[in-house]
Formats: sequence, structure tokens, C-alpha cells
Amino acid sequence: MRCSSRFALTAIAASLIATTACANGPVAGHVAASAPAPNPFLAQSYNNQTHWNDAATDSVGFTVPRGNFEMTPESVQVIPNESVSLPLVMDHVGGQDIYWWWAGFSLRKVAVENGKLTEIARTDIPVRLPNYTPVTPTERQAQAEKVKAFLAARDEAGLLAYMKSQPNRMVSFAEDQVANGAVYAVLGRDDTFYGCSGRQIFRIDQIDPKSPTSGMTPLRAATLPASLFDNEKIKRGKTRLPADILFGMGMTYNGYLVVNTLGGKVVTLDRNSLQVIDSYTVSGADEMFMNSFATGPEAGGGAVYVASNTTMYRLVVDIHGKIHDDEASGAWRANYDRGVVMPAPKIADGTGSTPTLMGFGPDEDKLVVITDGARKMRMVAFWRDNIPAGWKAKPGTQSPRIADQLAVDMGPKLESVQSEQSVSAFGDYAFVVNNIPTNDSPQIERGGGFTSLINGATRPGPSGVAMLKWQQRTHNWKMQWVRTDVSSISVVPMISGGGRMAIVDGYFTNRWNDRYHIGMDLDTGKTVMTIRTGTDPTFNGLYSPIKVDAEGHIFYSGAFGLVRLDTSRMKRVTGDAVTTAQRQ
Repeated sequence: MRCSSRFALTAIAASLIATTACANGPVAGHVAASAPAPNPFLAQSYNNQTHWNDAATDSVGFTVPRGNFEMTPESVQVIPNESVSLPLVMDHVGGQDIYWWWAGFSLRKVAVENGKLTEIARTDIPVRLPNYTPVTPTERQAQAEKVKAFLAARDEAGLLAYMKSQPNRMVSFAEDQVANGAVYAVLGRDDTFYGCSGRQIFRIDQIDPKSPTSGMTPLRAATLPASLFDNEKIKRGKTRLPADILFGMGMTYNGYLVVNTLGGKVVTLDRNSLQVIDSYTVSGADEMFMNSFATGPEAGGGAVYVASNTTMYRLVVDIHGKIHDDEASGAWRANYDRGVVMPAPKIADGTGSTPTLMGFGPDEDKLVVITDGARKMRMVAFWRDNIPAGWKAKPGTQSPRIADQLAVDMGPKLESVQSEQSVSAFGDYAFVVNNIPTNDSPQIERGGGFTSLINGATRPGPSGVAMLKWQQRTHNWKMQWVRTDVSSISVVPMISGGGRMAIVDGYFTNRWNDRYHIGMDLDTGKTVMTIRTGTDPTFNGLYSPIKVDAEGHIFYSGAFGLVRLDTSRMKRVTGDAVTTAQRQ
């Protein structure tokens, strides 16, 4: 599939940046991994959707600098949001990097000018939530300060009462994005922003797609038919969500917008009119989708890789937008271990991860990977295209489609290891985190936002991260390393290929309520980068993915706003007692 010259230049630049960084630093000799093919119907960018790209790799070849950093006023910028916010996508327009940031109940178009985030345009969406009143940016910053004080005092009851009293529905701000915001989004070609929430899909266009300073159109939305949703099924399930709603979003390589529902439907839509073309329903009585999906160029550009709480699917969307699940069309399905229902931030049983594609080179195994629902989750790799001739199901697997599975065992002290995050993959490396605290005392509120604020602050958070590596010759996983002294609460981690590190936003387990960005070497697991953000919940990314640009600046949205961190303007710390102790 041919790509535009602009994307080719971007890809070449990324490879050069990664290669140059490797040659000049401690990561000499490493080269950029093979990457997924560009989707011709999306912005020709390395970051055109919530999980970065169609393969949902949550990785990029750019270099994040190594070292221990202390923030300075000039190294940090925050734009307050209206409510918790997640998607941040970008494109290169008119010689300038432009970002589209979902700020809770508005889409902001943002550029970096003279090292500072600058808002270019904004489109607000209607808020249909009961008892919602917007707050000003100053009031939003004040909310962060109040939350900081409650966390420092370990006053969970006081924090909950405060969040319930706020006019912008702070106590349900995570769930509100699923109902009336945007969790998953894609940036189409011509930089059309597509999002979905509740039972509505929407698009926001650029008035002049060729101009980096162009304004944006008002939201154009379509409500999906009630027949596509099944509230009774959701009531029978054991999720934290009260009704059937839209969940994930993507674009097939043959140009159809795709969404899935919590209740177990996959729906295709015309990307221009937003009209429904076709739908597919899973067969299980309690089968649901609780994550988004990946798309690929396989099966004529119609491959959709989506996992329910029981089954991994490759569905195929044909050139007319019709969905197929039969082998003749190139579709397949494979069961995996759904496991048990786990506490927040897990939504229910089954996988907590959006499927991630691995293997894009001509001699690489073509895989789609998830974590399963076992109490100690397994990393499960499925053959995403043809199963090798003569292949037989491995012992303990539920299907010959499973290339391999390996328990993510972090030791006897961690009885439960489960993730609500996508697997971060770069080349043969696959990074996962544990989101379940050990022996956690009962929580007074089940909401995901409240849980993500208190875990690691007023009480110990979950512990454990792990790196696995796929063995191409023997077609199996190898455990590369495990760290049990690192805690990742709920942010989606990422891999910096040029920096040769996996990055989380969380804590060291001997230093609760003292937040860090932590970079760990892909091969050894040693701490190679830290940025201390301390006790300020402004830097709690909540469920958002960590993103970086070509210069290694870190961006992420989350609890209170869009954050940009510039390590070149930070103070390098050589004798930090905390981080020195963690350099294993």
C-alpha cells in the first residue's frame, strides 16, 4: 500500500532520529523496529488515534532522553480541561505539528509555539449529563489543589464528599467520558476528528485542512439506532457501567468507520455521512466488548481485531462495508481464558487490553496479542493471519490459533496480576503492567476516577510491571524481566524505541504519593529515566496514553488537563536518593 510523501518523510525522519540517538548514546547499535503500514484513510501521522496507530502498539521510534530530571517552571505547561480527558492526536500541517486534544467536552486544536502550548481553535459539544455545570480554568486548577490536600491528608471520605459536591460532576468524571465525551478517537485524512460516546458518533472537520491555523466546524453527530444496544445484557453482566453504550472506534484500511458496543456488537458506518452500514453480534449470552480494537491491511484492508471477554476475533469488512465472520472471507475466532471479575480499574472479566498487533516485517511472525482474564494474567499471542502449516495447539491453550501464552508471574507476594491497559509493543518487545492492588482494603466508591486518584496516594497502589520478548525462531514468549518495586496506576504506558525504554506514570513502591514518570531499559529493566512530579494530581494521567513528539517531549492528558514536559529545560539530578535506590 503506497503512502503519501508527507508520511514517508515523517517515517524517515523518525528512523533517523532513533538511529542517531542510538549511535550517540548508551543504546548504540539499535535500530527502529518495523512499523504498521499507514492507513490511507487516516492522517498520515505516527499518532492518529488513541493508541497511537491502527496496530495499537502504544510505541514510537522517537527518543525520550535518559537521565533523572527535576521539573522547573519553564519545563512544564498545563492547559486545564473541563473534565477528565484522554485522546491526543496530531498531524503535520503546513510545516507545523498540530495537535487535537479532547478536553472533556470540547475539542481543542493546539500548536507548540516558542516552546509553549497555544490554543488555535475550539469546538464545544453539547453536554447532556444531568446536574452538570461547567467550571472555569481557574476553578479547575483550584479543584486540583483541593484534591492534592485531601490526598496528602489521606482523607478519602473528605475527598469523595468534595468530588460529589462539584458542579462539573467530578465523582463520575471517568464514566462521563464514556457517556458524553470521547475515550477512543481517530484523526481522519484531512484531519477530521471522529469520536464516539454514549450512543452517538460524531465528527469535527477543519474549515481549511491545508492551513495549520484553520478553525474547526461545529460537531456533526449521528445517534445510532436503539436496536443496536442491549441494556438487559449489561444488567446481567458484572460491569461498573449501567447501560449499553459505544466503546471503541477505528477505521478499516478500506475506508469504513467502525465502532463496537459494550453489549457485543461491531458496527460499520460511512465515514462521511456517519450512517450505519452493517452490524455484527457476538453469540455468547454474557459476551461483551470492554476495550477498543486494532485494524490491519490483511483481508483486503478489512481486518478488525477485537476481543470480547471470552473470544478473540478477526472480523472482515468487505469493500461494501459488510461484516463477515466466516473463514472464506478471512475471518477467524479463538477462545481464551476469561478468568474472573476483578476490582477497579478492571471493568469486568476477560481481557483488559485493546488488541495489539506485532510483527510487520517480511520474516516476522504476524501476531495479535492481549492479556487474558486469569487471576495471574497470561500474555496471549494469536496468529493474526495464516497459521503455519503443521501447527498444532500448544498444551494448555484453547485454540491452535494461539501461537503461545505465558503467565505474567510477578512472584508469590502478588496473588493477582491483571491489567486494564493495552500491551505496549515495539519490535519483539511487549510491556505490561499490573493494575490490581494486593490485599486492598474496601473502597468507599467504585468509580474509576476516584479509584485512580487514591491508589498510590492515600493507600498503596498496585505493584509490578513486566517485559516479555517474542522469540521468532521458536515462536514463544520469553520473560525478559519483572519489576515489583514500580507501580502503574491506570495510565496507558508506552515504549520509546529510540530511548530503548518503557515508560509509566506512577510510583516507586517505597514512596507512595510521590509520583514519577519512570523509564525502564527494554533489555534489563533498569531505571534509566525519571521525572518526579510529586504530590500534585494534575500530573495523574488517569486512563490516558503517554505520548511523545519527535524531540522527545512528553505529552499526556488526564485528570485535570493537557500536560507537556520538556526535559531539555529540566534540571538533571545525579544524586536523587529515591531514584538511585531504584536503579537495579
